[in-house]
Amino acid sequence: MKNLNLYQQIILLTLAFFVLVFFMAIFHENGILKIHNFEKKMIEFNVNNITLKKTNQKLRVEIEALKSDPLSIEVLAREKLNMVRPGETVYQIVPLEKIFTSPPKTR
Repeated sequence: MKNLNLYQQIILLTLAFFVLVFFMAIFHENGILKIHNFEKKMIEFNVNNITLKKTNQKLRVEIEALKSDPLSIEVLAREKLNMVRPGETVYQIVPLEKIFTSPPKTR
């Protein structure tokens, strides 16, 4: 730095200082990159939160229907528990692939 005059030294030191501040602002533990990552995570959490709120609302509607509507209870019992009314005949349709690929049942 002996060959540089005082003005050039000040400019170089100022430039080095700003480069250092710039890199610290980006790569520091609380820098711009970390803030950007936090913002991305916050957006993901908000989207997930909206999805969960919609799911909760659907479940609330279903619960309310099960509390007050006998038909919805019947539909749920028929679908999930395979229940039938007395006197009904149940026919089970088995796909051909399942018939030919499964071993024969022994009694």
